[in-house]
Amino acid sequence: MKLTACPMDCFDACKVVYKDGTCKPSDDYITNKKLCKNFAYLIQEKNIIDKNLNETLKKVANKLKEPNQKILYYKGTGNMGVMQKVPMKFFEKIGATFAVGDICCAGGEAGIEMGRKYSINPNIEDLQASEVILVWGRNFTQTSAHIYKLVKDKIFITIDPVKTPIAKKSEVFLQIPPKGDYLLAKLLQKALDNEDIDIDDLNKLNITQEQFNKTIELLTKNKVSAMIGIGAQKYKEGAIIIHEMDKVFNKLNLFDGKNRGVWYLGSGTYPFENKISVKPTKTCTYADIKFDDYDVVFIQAANPVISAPNTQYLIESLKNTFVIFMGTTANETSKYADIIIPAKTFLQKKDVRASYGHDEVTFCEVCEENDYAISEYDLTSYLFKEFGFDGLLSEDEYLDCFKTKINDKPDINFINHDTKNVELLDLKDDEFYLITSKNTDNLNSQFKYDDYAYVHPSKGFADNQLVTISSKIDSIQIKVKNDERIYSNSILIYAGNKQVNRLTSNEISDCGTNATFQDIKLTVG
Repeated sequence: MKLTACPMDCFDACKVVYKDGTCKPSDDYITNKKLCKNFAYLIQEKNIIDKNLNETLKKVANKLKEPNQKILYYKGTGNMGVMQKVPMKFFEKIGATFAVGDICCAGGEAGIEMGRKYSINPNIEDLQASEVILVWGRNFTQTSAHIYKLVKDKIFITIDPVKTPIAKKSEVFLQIPPKGDYLLAKLLQKALDNEDIDIDDLNKLNITQEQFNKTIELLTKNKVSAMIGIGAQKYKEGAIIIHEMDKVFNKLNLFDGKNRGVWYLGSGTYPFENKISVKPTKTCTYADIKFDDYDVVFIQAANPVISAPNTQYLIESLKNTFVIFMGTTANETSKYADIIIPAKTFLQKKDVRASYGHDEVTFCEVCEENDYAISEYDLTSYLFKEFGFDGLLSEDEYLDCFKTKINDKPDINFINHDTKNVELLDLKDDEFYLITSKNTDNLNSQFKYDDYAYVHPSKGFADNQLVTISSKIDSIQIKVKNDERIYSNSILIYAGNKQVNRLTSNEISDCGTNATFQDIKLTVG
């Protein structure tokens, strides 16, 4: 019997017991003897192998040795193990440019750091001790299913443009328009300071006075925690929006010396001396990358053709450069690769799995052998030798640094910053907001794709009607389905849909160099 962990980009980071060729869920308090259906999809995937792996590695080394090249290192989050970052050691040595920033959560992280300095989550025990949990822009039952089960009997308040499963379980559901989070945060602050609230502002947010009063009552008369998601920060002003939300939490005394009650995507490696970490010398922004500015592009554990904004722009630039792709499975991006390096799966290599949702850390054992793929550490070791570099530690030295915690959770002295006003998108009668939520049958660009755009029944479309949806960037043809759960002036297209990012802009957020997926208006023809 061996222990490993689910490698997927998820809050729960479930532990896995491997025995007799089969993966079983651990009985630890997070995993609690159950793995999700995405894990079932993961272990059924067809993985890349290369029976001429040594020859492929020689081609990689020879290509990277060519003189006078601009090289880009582009890493995704297809695997969340800490050892995925070891190749950064090599690419920094050769002077490569690193794509930095995010297409996920960096705007929100920047907003958190404005007031708290660190994006570190509390202990799960603090969540369990809560009486009321405020779920703001987070599909809690689905994106953190295991953590949710620890607190499923609590009182919930949900704020979201979509009536998610957690919204249906909530005492109060505030179905605000997309990008309404800033105004709502301002109104909550005023109410907590006993200031009058303008009913016109509540109307803008689709909130009744009764709903608002009930929310304030629950927040002020109970022990509260907050689970915040990434939806509120998918805008140019995403950091400002999250900072204003944090001001609400500060008024609720959730930052009483330390973070005692607010969860976002926290750093799971903060307590440790992370010897893998690299501060790159040369960087470019992740979300508005132009691949053909570089002679060689090394893409690792990523599928930007689906996940990154402004798809057509990105594809055209991929066609005009030399692409080295490293991953466990073929995907839409690997189609453009000149060289493909098969990466070992999470079952085939040693690793450490930390979580951005809780404090558990799993040391992952080798469960299966595979001579036709290579781990990230072994690739890095090979390239160090090929280039005559020194300074790479042994694999175990990197792994062992996550055995001893050297940092406690940081103290918080919350700082309030004045922020510029963030307006709702100014929609014309025929325009729609875009919502890009996560779906239950896929994880970002992995697994099953949902091919539909979802619209509110009040808009008069027929199910399976083929429509043209346009933004200022591009147009797509897509079938629609009616869904009364979504905000009436919105179109929901799930993240991972193969077309949605043809509509999105590669404009960067004001802080955090994050993608601004939802800062766009749509029309339907």
